[in-house]
Amino acid sequence: MKPFASLLGLILLLGLLPLQVQAGRYEIRQEIREGAREVRREKREARREVLRCKSRECARREMREGYREVQREKREARREIRREIREDRWERDRDRDSGRDLVKGVIIGAAVIGISSAIANSSANEGWD
Repeated sequence: MKPFASLLGLILLLGLLPLQVQAGRYEIRQEIREGAREVRREKREARREVLRCKSRECARREMREGYREVQREKREARREIRREIREDRWERDRDRDSGRDLVKGVIIGAAVIGISSAIANSSANEGWD
């Protein structure tokens, strides 16, 4: 029964790891959607302002301003996405480092238990007390 429980624990652990990795990717996709939404909003606003204009000069001014605002939103979206990717990489590296330490600890612990049980079995078979 004990091997089944440890196997079940291993399966659960491996099943939960991808969720942590996907959490960062979700945040990146969320930033992408948010940036696209802001750009569309600025385009709608610029279109609305141009349609309100009565003169050609007003339309030109509003078009320049609208273009400038849309470009600013695109830059801001790119900046936010880059920042989110950087944070995701940093978190993955941090998690990977701590996972490596965990694996080393498990391997060392298993080696110590294996060596101690081998010593105990060999002393029991030789008749030492």
